[in-house]
Amino acid sequence: MLKIFGKVLDFDLKDAESDENCTQTCFSDSDCILAFFNEESNYLLFFYNSTETLKVEETNRDDGFFVAFKTNLSTSDLEYCPIESEISPKIFLGEDPISWTKTSDSTWQFKKCVGNWKMFNRSNPEIIVCMQVFLTGTGTTQKEAKDYCSSMGKLVTGVATVQEPKWILSKLQGWLPEVGTFEGIWIDGERKTLETISFTWTDGYTEGYRAFESGNGWLSLNNTKGEPENCLAVSIAYGRNARINDVVCGIGTGKELGVACGYKLE
Repeated sequence: MLKIFGKVLDFDLKDAESDENCTQTCFSDSDCILAFFNEESNYLLFFYNSTETLKVEETNRDDGFFVAFKTNLSTSDLEYCPIESEISPKIFLGEDPISWTKTSDSTWQFKKCVGNWKMFNRSNPEIIVCMQVFLTGTGTTQKEAKDYCSSMGKLVTGVATVQEPKWILSKLQGWLPEVGTFEGIWIDGERKTLETISFTWTDGYTEGYRAFESGNGWLSLNNTKGEPENCLAVSIAYGRNARINDVVCGIGTGKELGVACGYKLE
């Protein structure tokens, strides 16, 4: 635990319980990421799976407030006692290590996706997108997929890098190792012209077509019935490395198993 003089902004210890061992309590709890307490041992604990954003402000000794970060120190940190400005707290829970960011000389900020949602750091534009895959049943339609994400206040997500559909497919195969060809997951995107790669993203944060690079898209424009395939799903395509498949809007291939929901982390 990394202990400093500080307080968690927008939280008050006035009516908090007392525990003089709250730092050890946090350390022993696998989900706890931070302890905030005062000289009277009134404390609040903050937990990874229920916390999305926190701001910590450094204070003075006389203020009587303390913050203890749960973090991993590097080997080089252990070779000598680093000064506070040399330490960057980092949380190793969930899929993604998350660093506390120093937003000013006296303020640290922690931001993560809700629950165990996956974080993707995108460039051009530089944003963080949160995603999660949900199984909703064989034959899930596009409307059912949209409604499922909407019920959580989220959207069907688009994909902006090769890694994103790769991760979506890996989640599906983790649940269903024997998943078959074209048994896929709905994602955002609708073709508006006859060009092979010309999709409109409607999630409000996806841009560009880098996700289709390196042969990552299996785009046929039409199915064997001659029906236009202008929407997108992530699936296995005839054993190829391609993970993005164009499908008939609305009904897909009839084999869709779920949806990838997402949102931009503000």
